[in-house]
Amino acid sequence: MTEISFYQQIYPIIVMMPIAAACFLALVLSKGEVCPGQRKRITENMISVWAVLALGLMIGIEVYATTLTLVIGGVAVVIGIMQNLIQSRLEGKRAIPSTWLRLPIALAVITGLLVLWQQQQPLLLLEAVLLGAVFAHVILLRAKHRLQAFNVILPIVGIASSVLLMLGLLVVASMHTGSSNMMVIQEFVIYRAVILLLALAVWTIPLYTKQEYSPNLVSLTTVLLLFSEVIGMGVIAAF
Repeated sequence: MTEISFYQQIYPIIVMMPIAAACFLALVLSKGEVCPGQRKRITENMISVWAVLALGLMIGIEVYATTLTLVIGGVAVVIGIMQNLIQSRLEGKRAIPSTWLRLPIALAVITGLLVLWQQQQPLLLLEAVLLGAVFAHVILLRAKHRLQAFNVILPIVGIASSVLLMLGLLVVASMHTGSSNMMVIQEFVIYRAVILLLALAVWTIPLYTKQEYSPNLVSLTTVLLLFSEVIGMGVIAAF
């Protein structure tokens, strides 16, 4: 089992999560019936996407990410933040055109593809979908959205990707049944499964209790999912 640093574990996750979230939010803004007020609030709250992506890129410097990845990702962050500053100066319910978001999101997606290519871990894409869904859900809730369908769609996407991720992780673990570190691998898989199930249970509480979602509840889910995926990434990246 190869020793990897904590930065190597969290780098791909911290970069891919906001990129996937940006894609989900772009889908909301383009396909959802969003009023001007909601559009303004969602666009303003997308500053979280660019802040987390910037953090991920800074971590990337520590793990020797490719220059191309850092440059393209950095340009996406700068454009995204500049657009957010413009949005913050608009009065009333005015929002910048959604078409403006295409450029930074497209650059962010290219950055994500470069990270996937560098990491060569197919399961990272599923982790991005899972974490991106919950991160986008937090942003929508903080923007006080009224698109109730996405309160169902995003958790369902998260559950589906979680099941596929767990199956993939079990496959990875089964490929090393003869390893001297098999007991350690099994413990990591079990710990991740327990935390993942706890996170999904917290995320879906409002679905089966018919209550309103709160940003704090989904933020807690995000923390738990990040913890579980860091554990999972540690197992995957070690081989």
